[in-house]
Amino acid sequence: MSEVDTRLVASVRPVVARHTRRTPMLASEWLSRATGGEVLLKCENLQLTGSFKVRGAFAALAGRRPSAVVSCSAGNHGLGVARAADTLGIPCTVVVPSTVPRVKEDAIRDSGATVIRAPHPGYDETQAWTLARLDELGGEFLSPFDDPLVIAGNGGTTGLEIFEDAPDLDAVVVPCGGGGCAIGIGVVARARHPSPRIVAVNTDASPGMWLSRRDGRPHLRVEGSETICEGLEGGVSERTYRLGLDTIDEVVLAREESIRRAVADVARREHLVVEGSAAAGVAALLDGAVDAAGRRVCVVLTGANIDGERLAGLLR
Repeated sequence: MSEVDTRLVASVRPVVARHTRRTPMLASEWLSRATGGEVLLKCENLQLTGSFKVRGAFAALAGRRPSAVVSCSAGNHGLGVARAADTLGIPCTVVVPSTVPRVKEDAIRDSGATVIRAPHPGYDETQAWTLARLDELGGEFLSPFDDPLVIAGNGGTTGLEIFEDAPDLDAVVVPCGGGGCAIGIGVVARARHPSPRIVAVNTDASPGMWLSRRDGRPHLRVEGSETICEGLEGGVSERTYRLGLDTIDEVVLAREESIRRAVADVARREHLVVEGSAAAGVAALLDGAVDAAGRRVCVVLTGANIDGERLAGLLR
């Protein structure tokens, strides 16, 4: 696991801390009562860009200083890259799927990036389209998850804050797409004794890591169905599958209908706005896919960038 270790996490922390927000850890009386455990919420939905993804963007761009950067994103990674690139004076292009929520596309453009809509609705096809045109787009590609510096920034620095605020956790529940955040938190967790259990949560509409674990091989592309969790859509990489075997203890599924309810429940009960991807861990707890009874559990709320009309519909 030499690509991502605690030394790399420690090396990127200063730049991440300089440019991002240390988000709070809040106790959830509602989820604690519902599950019979003690549930804490790591509120990355309150991060500067509304998502943890800005951490990895600053870690990678400050570490490499490319002359220009190109990325593809379902929204939050692109927003983080745009913010970091603008701060560091690096020209930035972000390619987004055709189905990207307008709130995310507008925020990326407002942060100074050039935004291009790919002619594909899913992340995997959008990434392939982007990689085939890198020379034309003119920049170094930055993956949302398949990059050691991104993993160290996104999950690693989040993990450091989690365990500093709650050193005696039994488990951390993390929404999972490509797996970078869960892996980074797992790297930090593995340095602790005893090591807290890391549970990654896929949506059942696009279960890339879950399928990879089940089949014993990385699913690089996933033919998913329509999802409210665009940030979790798509497959994993060879690297994240391999690293996940050492850092993620379990991968579970959250149902789309439960995630939709969880978005509204978090808004009503915790007075916090979360997007679909961020509610996956909450849905897994409420559905019993993760057993929190008698345990101290942290759930990472990964982002808040949900379209206003979608949120209003879920609240109705």
